[in-house]
Amino acid sequence: MFRAVIVDDETYDLEGLRCLIPWNELGIEVVCSENKPLAALEFIENHEIDLLITDIKMPVISGIELSRKALEQNPGLKTIFISGYQDFHYAKQALDLKAHAYILKPVDDEEIVAVLRTAVAELENDRVKRTEDHNVISSFDFIKNDVLQHLLEGSLDRKTLSAFLARYPLDLVFSSVCAVLIEADDVLLRLREDAEAVYAELDKLFDYIGNYIEEAACGKWCRLNRSQMGLVYSAHSELLEERLQKLVQAVREQTSFTITVSYGAGVASLEELSISFSQAKSCMNGKMFMGKNRVIPTVMSKPEMTKSIKDLSSVLEAMFGAMANYRLIHICDCIDELFEVAAQFEHSVKVYHFSIHIATRLEAFLGTLNETYESLLGWGIQQMDVIQHLETVEDIKRWLRNTLFQISETLYMKKQHKNRGFMEHIETFIQDRLAENITLRMVANHFAYSPNHLGVLFKEYTGESFNEYLSRIRMQKAIMLLDQHQYKIYEVADRVGYKNIAYFSRQFREHFNITAADYRKQS
Repeated sequence: MFRAVIVDDETYDLEGLRCLIPWNELGIEVVCSENKPLAALEFIENHEIDLLITDIKMPVISGIELSRKALEQNPGLKTIFISGYQDFHYAKQALDLKAHAYILKPVDDEEIVAVLRTAVAELENDRVKRTEDHNVISSFDFIKNDVLQHLLEGSLDRKTLSAFLARYPLDLVFSSVCAVLIEADDVLLRLREDAEAVYAELDKLFDYIGNYIEEAACGKWCRLNRSQMGLVYSAHSELLEERLQKLVQAVREQTSFTITVSYGAGVASLEELSISFSQAKSCMNGKMFMGKNRVIPTVMSKPEMTKSIKDLSSVLEAMFGAMANYRLIHICDCIDELFEVAAQFEHSVKVYHFSIHIATRLEAFLGTLNETYESLLGWGIQQMDVIQHLETVEDIKRWLRNTLFQISETLYMKKQHKNRGFMEHIETFIQDRLAENITLRMVANHFAYSPNHLGVLFKEYTGESFNEYLSRIRMQKAIMLLDQHQYKIYEVADRVGYKNIAYFSRQFREHFNITAADYRKQS
């Protein structure tokens, strides 16, 4: 919807414009209608708008002056002047301001609707152009972050990686490359105060670290989640720990955060990078024992500590896997094993640090499932305060067991959604008819549902609107067909339900930031 302001000092004319024009059908929302130009000006100075429809001659401030002020705030503004004065002087000023239209009173409804349609069309074209320009600038960073994350985690197949590197070379020197994990300290503690403010501060923190890495030419980085960043370090290996120490110090001195950094062993190929990253993650698990605001090396001073931390990491992974798959007895076994590992250390670990570590790892795991404490348990961050009151190992075990049981139960119930079977039938029905002109009404009629009711059920089950879902699976099918070179691009478009090749091409580019033709060349 485009936002419009209507101004006319004649109340009758103002009400006529506001009430008789089909604004919603035109894709326009009237956010302000005023018969006092100064009040309209105050609104315009404090809000973004797309359209200004104004009488040209008004007391105190003219429509011309109002438009000039509005253009200063909104450079892409479309202005439509309405006037009962057939005076070339006004028309000339309107032209000087590049007004979209100049309409004489009495206003003809059909005329102004036609004028508004052309204004909306121009605004839509402007919006598409701005989006395309922005995508050209930002798409590489977005894709780079995603590819680097998959590269570190070892979840990127060679074909996809080759296609990406052919288009966006990363310039990584693999003779001395290793994975580095950077984690902000005390994030859960900070979130108790003002979560949104902390997330904003974390964004600034990682922007600072990213700039530091780029200026120091240390390699390529990516944001892993809200509190962690990954780095593919490709500079001089003998300077690795020294550079990381300097990064820790710079963050401590220049920001309100501290960070803990770990790294894995050097590797010589892309395929081995995930091994180095796995080592870095294992080392990061030693944070609660070795302390924060420091660099944790791959080789620690005590071999037995290294072994225990690796054991701890594997136990945590097994425990979270049992939770995700509703294996409650296995959760209990993992909790017992977890605390047996912790008990191997010579010095007792503070209960608070130990429990915060577990809560942090659990939060990170839930993020991989696109879930949070809040989405599964309805917890606000302030409810994590309970951790501070856990004074014994048994307290921690009891809290952890209850929490994991609740999360596991909720995840299981989500999987057993009462509409799951029904929605699977609908998905099969759609998949079988992708080449047809499928609509929500058509599917609803087939299953004897009202379109509105089915639309609500669809949104609840998939998290997407019907049209978003349909577009996504059509694009997924298109990718599969494009990989089969016996189909021409127009045949692929037809097989997934697009009769207009230009529209198919536009949709494909919006989904994948690459044209179908370019994708075919890379496949």
